[in-house]
Amino acid sequence: MPVNPPAEYYKAEMKYAQAKNREEKIAALEEMISLLPRHHGSENAHAQLKSRLAKLKKEGEKKGTTKVGIQKEGDAQVCLLGYTNSGKSQLLAAITDAKPEIAPYEYTTVKPEIGMMDWKGVKIQIIEIPSTFEPAYVSIARTAELVIIVIKNPKEEKMLRSMLDDKYIRTKSLTVNPREETPSSVKERIWKALGRIVVYTKKTKTPMSLARGATVRDAAKAIHKDFIKNFRFARIGRKGMNKQVGLGYTLDDGDVIEIYA
Repeated sequence: MPVNPPAEYYKAEMKYAQAKNREEKIAALEEMISLLPRHHGSENAHAQLKSRLAKLKKEGEKKGTTKVGIQKEGDAQVCLLGYTNSGKSQLLAAITDAKPEIAPYEYTTVKPEIGMMDWKGVKIQIIEIPSTFEPAYVSIARTAELVIIVIKNPKEEKMLRSMLDDKYIRTKSLTVNPREETPSSVKERIWKALGRIVVYTKKTKTPMSLARGATVRDAAKAIHKDFIKNFRFARIGRKGMNKQVGLGYTLDDGDVIEIYA
């Protein structure tokens, strides 16, 4: 059975051949693996690509040149990406508890800076990527839930998106100009872009971050697995109204839930 990969696969293959360092090769291989069709006829090709990828990562570990690992904390991980003096550090300080160095000279940030953003009790990890765009740092954006492209003008956005495309970073993104938005509006846009809702438990008022479209079943599972097995019904408080519902009921942002088991 022929493999028949799409045209994008061959573009990724060309990028792999032209890669200048290990990180670029790893990025290209990951893209090739994701684009290669999965069926019986492509099993050997997938195995070869995965073997090549594992070898590159192992070599990087030995030489200490693999991507910078930042442990995910909170309910989501978001990266700030922008050119020097774009306002990334100021934005990080404004929306999180971080205290990065802020100075008028270029390239003040020399390593990833991390802060936690609070949104209605839910914690979101925000990481500022240095504007040197070293592959080891930029690769953090590949596994994040969202990339914030921080700009001063539209031209910068176009160049940054082109860079992300060249590095095979397909993470969902949104553009922010800190000079034109308030910290509170940026926080709200980040939360909406993440596609999540906050639901609270009635007794403890504990906030839960759930995917938009989540049901009572999802909330019950997040609280304790036994709630599913012994579930009888749930009461939902929403905008002054109370309703008795089942496991399949769809939750909304700000709902208060009480589960009866």
